[in-house]
Amino acid sequence: MHTKAGAFDKVNEATMAMNRLRMEGFTPKDITMMSSEPLPLDEDDEKSRSLIWLFSILGGILGGVGATLLTTLASKQMNLVTGGMPIVAPWAFGIIVFEMSALGAILAALGRMVYEARLLRRGVGAEYGSVVAQGKIVVAVDCADETRAQNAERVFASCGAEMI
Repeated sequence: MHTKAGAFDKVNEATMAMNRLRMEGFTPKDITMMSSEPLPLDEDDEKSRSLIWLFSILGGILGGVGATLLTTLASKQMNLVTGGMPIVAPWAFGIIVFEMSALGAILAALGRMVYEARLLRRGVGAEYGSVVAQGKIVVAVDCADETRAQNAERVFASCGAEMI
């Protein structure tokens, strides 16, 4: 697989190149845009829809269930003498369940954010770091064969990109 990349000075040139690449048959998964600052892009594809909210809810539910199991099983294993009081007291354990639910929601949201931002990719963009640091916008395309690589180069040249 070949990767072709072009560096742009202006946002509109980079977005024009992305649109032309899509018209050439490249999918949004094939195209990566890198910039030193956030760019205002209008993307309405499935890639722009975040699922962080869903992961937060699921993380909160799992954290609450885990805290309930932990406190209940730990209390019953201790064989405490409670003098007729319940072993699992809702008021005391409610605090632990609340805190673990919040922790579960936070960790799930953080994990999903790292995944959606693709921060754990190894080696991707390392060769473009110096160009991005200079304030340029880099558009990289994964090409399956030489014909697609030539199409990508042609699109980059027509949009005024500096080939990397």
